[in-house]
Amino acid sequence: MKKTLFILCVLVQMLFLACKHQQNQNAANTRTFTDMLGRQVHLPDTLNRIVGVRASALRMLLYMDAADKIAGIEDIEHRNDRPYMLANPDLLNLPIIGPKMSGDAELILKARPEAIFMTYATVEDANRLQTQTGIPVVAIDATEFGTARDTLFSTFRLLGKILHNEARADSLVQFINQNIAELNQRTHDIPDGLKPGVYIGGVPYSGAHGITSTQPYYPPFMFLNAKNVAAEVRDERYSHVRGTYIDKEQLMMWNPDYIFIDHSGLLLSRNDLASGNSLQQSLGAIQKGQTYVVMPYNNYATNYGLVLANAWYIGKVLYPERFSDINIKNKTNEITQQFFGAKLYDRLTSQTPIFKPINLLTTP
Repeated sequence: MKKTLFILCVLVQMLFLACKHQQNQNAANTRTFTDMLGRQVHLPDTLNRIVGVRASALRMLLYMDAADKIAGIEDIEHRNDRPYMLANPDLLNLPIIGPKMSGDAELILKARPEAIFMTYATVEDANRLQTQTGIPVVAIDATEFGTARDTLFSTFRLLGKILHNEARADSLVQFINQNIAELNQRTHDIPDGLKPGVYIGGVPYSGAHGITSTQPYYPPFMFLNAKNVAAEVRDERYSHVRGTYIDKEQLMMWNPDYIFIDHSGLLLSRNDLASGNSLQQSLGAIQKGQTYVVMPYNNYATNYGLVLANAWYIGKVLYPERFSDINIKNKTNEITQQFFGAKLYDRLTSQTPIFKPINLLTTP
């Protein structure tokens, strides 16, 4: 009996030591991060399978060169017209992890990710999904580009640390800052009295909208020190998530010198300017042919690379003498190469009228 008890005690002690060793080993292979909501999240040191949930989450992971780690995508991402999907077509073969802006706990579990990255979330949202799946959820930010760039850069750096790719995060921040600094350097000394009034219409917010959908903090205008006629509504009706909409009468009062239309809202903007209405007759930019179409940048949250490409094109339109050395195709390819590892200008423009003057009074 004594011998049996002794053996049992030894076995229990061995089991205890083994468990303690495993706990110490797990702790050694786990790192703790503070996410963008201030939550403490414990993650495996090395992540091989991850997913992104809600607008821009997948894009943010792809910015970090993590395409080979993606375990599944939301159904809204199952299309190939976005630059990050054009650059990573194999992602279209991955399993669906749920609908847009929510994810599905059961489908996420089937994809077997080791971590979930979530945008546009509250603490309650992140904790709920983490409880439902038993998988750590990291809250990240996909912020407005013109006014909250520091927060965006903090997200890049957090992702860089988590994915052991700090150098990538730093290079992306440096590239963005260099572009913005050069755009500013080319335009900062233009007197206000010599700046034309400019307007962006057709800005998409959770779907396409017409010419009265605008952006008072439109980043390309900010980077170019341009005179955005819609700037006066900044503190009244502005939301980079829900959108900013103005009355047609307000647009007629502003009567901007140049009108740029986000391609996603081109058809609806043409409908707004149907033959014979007072809006088309009151806008000098339309009568003078000073209307242009730019890339859709706000497609399931902000496509930051396309914002920069739009800024370079708009700079060439407004101040051709100051941007005469810029070839917009080469510049766009440089930007998409940096963000997605592929030159995408030809594929982005092959089927759509982008970066060119557009007659808003005719059908295509």
